[in-house]
Amino acid sequence: MKTRTKYLMTALLLAFGAIESSSAGSQGNLSDALEQALPSLAHAQDYWSASKISLQLANERNRLNEGPAACQALAESLDYYRMALAKETNTPLSAFGTGLGDDEGMRDIRARFGCPSATA
Repeated sequence: MKTRTKYLMTALLLAFGAIESSSAGSQGNLSDALEQALPSLAHAQDYWSASKISLQLANERNRLNEGPAACQALAESLDYYRMALAKETNTPLSAFGTGLGDDEGMRDIRARFGCPSATA
């Protein structure tokens, strides 16, 4: 029951944020709603959802031309993704690397968000 309630609350929060973001003068509301959803997801160890929400937050921050905040949210999304993999596969988190990575796919994603290279 608690899990369904959590998902319902998250969905309602995101829906409210989406509605509010389309209103004039409320550009930051969607990103605020996404940020508010993250702690409960992380606390519930729902790392897959936290990763998805963080990626949505990165996209929203990027849309608002908030480059450093978008890059931070992108990095958090990847961290949550790694935590989800570690939890699901019962593998140590350290086995999945750290940071934004420097493979070709991550270079492309960082470029789309305007994030510095992994070696910078």
